[in-house]
Amino acid sequence: MLSKKLLLSLCFISFSFLTGLSQAPNIIFILTDDLGYADVGFNNGAPDIATPNLDNLANNGTIFSSAYAVHPFCGPSRAGLLTGRYPHEIGAQFNLNDNEYNLGVDANETFFSTVLKNANYNTALIGKWHLGQSSTHSPNARGFDYFYGMLTGGHNYWTNSTADGGFGGAYNRPLRKNTGLANEPSNVYLTDLFTDEGVAFIQNAETNDSDPFFLFMSYNAPHTPLTALDSDKNALTNAPYNFTYTDNNRHTYAAMVYSVDRGIKKIVDALTANGELNNTLIVFMSDNGGRIDRGADNTPLRGVKGDTYEGGFRVPMFMYWPGQVPAGATFDYPVSALDLYPTLVNLSGASLPNGKQVDGKNIMPNVITGTNPRAGESIYSIRHRAINNVGIRRDNLKAFTQGNGRWYLFDLTTNISENNAQDLSNDPAYQDILEEMINDAYQWSLTHIEPEFFDSTGAESTWYNNHSSNNPVNTTPWQDITFDGYTTLSIENISMHTNSGYIYPNPVTNAALTVQFSAPISGNISLVIYDAHGRPVQIESNVSNTSSTKIELNINPNIAQGQYFLRVKSAEGMFSKAFIVK
Repeated sequence: MLSKKLLLSLCFISFSFLTGLSQAPNIIFILTDDLGYADVGFNNGAPDIATPNLDNLANNGTIFSSAYAVHPFCGPSRAGLLTGRYPHEIGAQFNLNDNEYNLGVDANETFFSTVLKNANYNTALIGKWHLGQSSTHSPNARGFDYFYGMLTGGHNYWTNSTADGGFGGAYNRPLRKNTGLANEPSNVYLTDLFTDEGVAFIQNAETNDSDPFFLFMSYNAPHTPLTALDSDKNALTNAPYNFTYTDNNRHTYAAMVYSVDRGIKKIVDALTANGELNNTLIVFMSDNGGRIDRGADNTPLRGVKGDTYEGGFRVPMFMYWPGQVPAGATFDYPVSALDLYPTLVNLSGASLPNGKQVDGKNIMPNVITGTNPRAGESIYSIRHRAINNVGIRRDNLKAFTQGNGRWYLFDLTTNISENNAQDLSNDPAYQDILEEMINDAYQWSLTHIEPEFFDSTGAESTWYNNHSSNNPVNTTPWQDITFDGYTTLSIENISMHTNSGYIYPNPVTNAALTVQFSAPISGNISLVIYDAHGRPVQIESNVSNTSSTKIELNINPNIAQGQYFLRVKSAEGMFSKAFIVK
């Protein structure tokens, strides 16, 4: 009888475009927390940061100079990464509150860790989770055979600590091991503890099972509270580095990054000792941009964690896999953390689950050939505040708004720092592409649903005061505010009435919806009405014209009062508009 590993290997070969590969690779994904763009040497790093082990892997692999996190904050970024979907489409556009024990990322969404587990991978998560604390939402319920770390958004850096570090009791909760307590050792530096757990998993996986493994090293460093070992701080100020620091925050932060780098050496040494280094894909990136007020450096990017300038969601990234991923290469085309889901699933020899929607793409063929995986396609980021920061990256261009109706356009090849003095938004040569990028972002925004959770009552209040149809004072859809004046929609008006001529009450039978266009429409017309959660509540095909510029249809009498989005598709294109049922 064929072993599980041989069966998987034969399956994998049939899926793979790579040559000379006899078995599915081990996969190690290393994610840092709030790491600045310049805070690794391989990214032309700052002169006071030392990351020799990361640099060695990066320089012998492929560096991604235009890699983007899914969101400029921790929780949504991780939700998007593991589900392969923009978090706004699944209600995960905010962090989870550490005191919320019952909510989490939609349990109907299949994480790629589950797909790898079902493909006979041994799977482990070490470190930060932040995607749900209940048994339904925990790592062990989302495809991880082994979990060691914290379920919340952060932790103090000394085990069994009683000091809150300014972050409250959640950062002092005991570490978890699978579904119970970890029985953590006392007074151990957390980054080193996580590294040692990762090394132990590698050794156990190689000793006790012939199947490949997937290890997610989810470090919380260098996220606050700023805490470093004196030995790491001293290492940076002594030979061979001899760095000088005038800011203690920067010194502490740099030492925290250095501790991660030391850990990477231990992981690589464990792979080498077990003869697995050449059969392991190592992927490294940050979950979002750095906080320059807490020691990080995003140079030359503008912006910080939390906004959608480049510094908020453009992050360091590399792939290392000897003999498979090009060595000494730099990949300048835009890629997204969303791409990891289809890329890693394909490498495992598995297929996407039936009906699974992903917003990324398998980029490995493009990495091998050095070609653009999304020519003419956009990567989006949005941060919801009272107004909405939006960033759109397409090829070499970046569109940005703070949400006040003013859009900027930057050519990142000549203006990577997004200097307003080089704004191209008013240049006639760029008007068409800018309007197309913004209109595409508008269409993308219509796939978003109401948040399933919030990180604070303040965030919830802000959302419902400024974004939601549930707010009786402000019923203007946030999309109309953010994209007003730039979308090229051609739905001129929507009106509703009954046969008796009254304004549309609810519920009602024989209600009609009239859509008036600003220009004639022709051919087959179809439409979908979506509720505020992005769910289709009425689908109509082959709708007939009552005139060349108008269509009418009866509304489903079960449609309740609230906000809806209408999407119409005709020979002239696809158009969307929001409307309110009162």
